[in-house]
Amino acid sequence: MWIILAIVILVVLLLTGTSFEIRDEIEINAPTEKVWAAIIDFEHYKEWNSQLSFLGGTVQPKGKLHLKLSAAGAKPYEFKPDISYWQKNEQFAWIAKTGLPRIFDGEHFFELKDLGNGKTRVINREEYRGVLSQLFKQLPMMKTAPDGFRKMNQELKDYVEHKNQQ
Repeated sequence: MWIILAIVILVVLLLTGTSFEIRDEIEINAPTEKVWAAIIDFEHYKEWNSQLSFLGGTVQPKGKLHLKLSAAGAKPYEFKPDISYWQKNEQFAWIAKTGLPRIFDGEHFFELKDLGNGKTRVINREEYRGVLSQLFKQLPMMKTAPDGFRKMNQELKDYVEHKNQQ
């Protein structure tokens, strides 16, 4: 009996370390400061982001957001992530946890790299971690997620470049 319990505990502990990542990157013809401003300006996401809606929250370091994701292949859903990283003009991230920590957590990152000459590389990625991550990886919405990341990046690029020309 104790051996079976020990094996189950070991398997669960090992599964908490499983993960996968979805990522896409794009070059935007605008200074890093302008790209950063668009990423953290959740009030104006409705002007460029067709998948993510801002429903409220506090957009500041260690803040909490209330978002709604309407992505292809998935029923729209609301979630309330905590802002996990805030390095001005460099990195912004939030983390959403499903139930208990390390069951299924998703941490979404926007990483900005100044390329010089008024250009910025944006890395848009999400790290999925936890016991259920390999199961969730097989869901239809995860299969279409890379297309959603590309779409979001293109929408961000179009929005920021258009604003940069004004």
